[in-house]
Amino acid sequence: MRITYRYILQEMAPTFLVAVAMLTFLFMTNRVFLLLDLILNKKAPLGDTLVLYLSLMPFVLSFTIPMSMMVATLLAFGRLSSDMEVTAFKSSGIHVFHLIAPVLVFGMVMTGIMLFFNDRILPAANYAFKETHFKILQKQANVAIRERIFIDQFEGYQFYIDHLSPDGLFNQVKMFNRWSGKAPLQTTVAKTGNLESDPQKYQMFFHLNDGVMSWENNNYQTYNRLYFQHYTIHLKLENQLAKMSDIKKDYEEMTLGELSSEIGKTTDESRERSLHIEFQKRISMPFACVILIWFCAPLGLWTRSKGFIGFILGLAMIFVYYLMFTVGQIMSERGVMDPVIGCWWPNLLLFVVGAFIYYLVVSENSAFKNLPGFPGGKG
Repeated sequence: MRITYRYILQEMAPTFLVAVAMLTFLFMTNRVFLLLDLILNKKAPLGDTLVLYLSLMPFVLSFTIPMSMMVATLLAFGRLSSDMEVTAFKSSGIHVFHLIAPVLVFGMVMTGIMLFFNDRILPAANYAFKETHFKILQKQANVAIRERIFIDQFEGYQFYIDHLSPDGLFNQVKMFNRWSGKAPLQTTVAKTGNLESDPQKYQMFFHLNDGVMSWENNNYQTYNRLYFQHYTIHLKLENQLAKMSDIKKDYEEMTLGELSSEIGKTTDESRERSLHIEFQKRISMPFACVILIWFCAPLGLWTRSKGFIGFILGLAMIFVYYLMFTVGQIMSERGVMDPVIGCWWPNLLLFVVGAFIYYLVVSENSAFKNLPGFPGGKG
């Protein structure tokens, strides 16, 4: 039996490692462009930029490792079934469960590793990212400027830049701010703009050209509009970028113990919900390692999918699982669903479906036997 167990694990292990490498590479590819933009266009320090990039990898691995378990299991058992090796094992008196058992044990081991990973390594990496990004901003505040996203790192102002030229010129700039807390929202639209920063004094000057400033006057029930050729905004960065000690841990940078403690302390209902979701997400994703094996092992035996077809089926299952997990998280954030249910229902559903497919495999039933055109079907 040990030889059988070793054979099954040797069938799965290389595929698992390749899947981890491929999926991690795909998820990290778009971050490479951010890395190049920081180095080439923003002139950010190479060492700090590399730390920033590497600190993103644990977050990606927290998802790609369970997903790779799914792909590797599906491909391994699909090949065993399609090449009639499962039939040979059965003829030798080996039950189907004994083929799945060593992979389930591997999944349990990976679950334990990922629980530690999500509890210690992931929040430490998230905090390292936050700390390094803060450090870069201290030296060079224009790192925060990116096109086609809302930029809100500067207190009191929010910017949106439609296009950012390589020479640092902004096109179609929108700015939103209030003169005071109760003042109406002021909207400024400019054709072009540019940034001038002083890293020594933590000051930034935002220059806008050929624009219009609009705001509502509640006292006189009027809507005011002011046109300008040049408008300079002095952004003081001392409050945001003064001291490294000002950086505080948010829930994404907390360990499971710190999350549990913070849940008991907070009085903000919205924050408490976010803490609950993060806590459950950190636990449910590691357990996906064993749940996805339980689902994909009988699925691979049932569908007999191998090679390219098996890989495509694996990617499709990744998409389905991500979709279910994302829906549960969104429903939890909106308060429609309890965070425990929202983060665990994909695992529970796949466990039940996996048990049903396992029953079909053991009883040697095919879901397609009554459908014409399929192996074992009518016609």
